[in-house]
Amino acid sequence: MRLFYALLFPETTLQQLASVQSTIAPYLSKGNPTSKGNLHLTLAFLGEQDEKILPLLSDILEAMPKREMEVLFNHLGTFPKQGGDIIYSGIAHHTGLFQLQKTLIALLQEYHVVFKDTRFKAHVTLFRRARYTELPDITSFASRAKSIALMQSHRVQGVLTYTPLISKTIQ
Repeated sequence: MRLFYALLFPETTLQQLASVQSTIAPYLSKGNPTSKGNLHLTLAFLGEQDEKILPLLSDILEAMPKREMEVLFNHLGTFPKQGGDIIYSGIAHHTGLFQLQKTLIALLQEYHVVFKDTRFKAHVTLFRRARYTELPDITSFASRAKSIALMQSHRVQGVLTYTPLISKTIQ
C-alpha cells in the first residue's frame, strides 16, 4: 500500500483551492490539475508499506496532539520537474504546523517505521506536469485544518485517488 499522512481541510477550503486552480489554468500551456477531492497537505510520505503495519500507523496517528491548526495560503510556488513543473499553493510559515510535522516524524522514527524523511515544505499541490510562462498573483486566505489522516494513494478505475484510511479530527 502506498501511504502518507496528510492534513485535510474543510469543503470551503477545497472550493477556494479549486478557485485558485481556475485562476491559474489560463496561464498554462499544459498541466494536470489535482482533483478537488485529492487536495491535501502532506505531512509525511511513507511510500510502499505492508498493510500489516496499519495498526501501528493508527497508533501513531492517535499519539499525535489534537491541536487546532489555522494556516494562511499566501503564495504560489513551483517544484521544477523534467516533464513539467508542480505548481502549489504555499503556506505562510507556521510554527505550530512545523512542530506538528516534527512530532509525526519523531513518532515514525520511534516506532521504527521505514520511510524517506525529506525536507518539509508546507504546500498543497494544485497542478502536475505544468508548463507556463508566468503565474498570476493570488489573494491570501486562511483555513483551519479539519483532520490529520493516514491516506492511501491508489488508482480507482485508472484515476489517482487519495483515500483516508484513518483520521483524527483536530477542529
